[in-house]
Amino acid sequence: MDRRQFLGALAAGSVGTAAGCLSGVADDATTFTAAPARVSEDAASETGYEYRGTRKRVDERQVGGEEIEATSYLSTYDRSIDLPSGRFGDEPVRAGAFGVGTTPQINVGGEDFNPISDFSDREIAARIQDHYEGLEIVRAVGGRALEALGVRFSLESYEGTATLQGEFDIEVVLDIFRREHEDDHIVVAAIYPVEDVLPSEQERIDTLIRGLQSYDGLEVDIVESDGWDSSSN
Repeated sequence: MDRRQFLGALAAGSVGTAAGCLSGVADDATTFTAAPARVSEDAASETGYEYRGTRKRVDERQVGGEEIEATSYLSTYDRSIDLPSGRFGDEPVRAGAFGVGTTPQINVGGEDFNPISDFSDREIAARIQDHYEGLEIVRAVGGRALEALGVRFSLESYEGTATLQGEFDIEVVLDIFRREHEDDHIVVAAIYPVEDVLPSEQERIDTLIRGLQSYDGLEVDIVESDGWDSSSN
């Protein structure tokens, strides 16, 4: 799996494609901005996942008869993983990826709008698959309960295959969860090798999730603005 391709697929599948409607911003549009999210430095350091920056997307559409402008954020992380040297060589492969996106909850004129809140976990998984050519989601495999941002929630997991380095297939897990937080909707997606290849990786992902932070004024490194797609990384 090309790490850049998958992080782009996280962007397009979990937030970007669902949002759609990207266009020029009207001068008189009512603006709604999500609080950005990222993982605490302690959690990232503990797991070995490297912060790759936060991308911003601005979408415009009509809600309740008014032009609105919605600003969403996506923060991404990845990690080098030692995989079987017989297939992948002696160098670690950046085969673990993690993304957290936030979009604003909007209510105008009695009409609600959020770019991703109406999508199920399975639909988000399908969109990520559609935007990454080397990823195939095979089946849902249940989930687990975790606590993040002060709330306990259920996370859903899917198993499939991903193509690494353009030629080798490896079994992977895709974890997804969505939840409301303050006035925003948060979606998290992570991909990593299956348990029998790397038993500890699920624990790393759980540590990242427990270390999530999201609030106005949170310091993030903006690496892209006004849109993203699966080829922009």
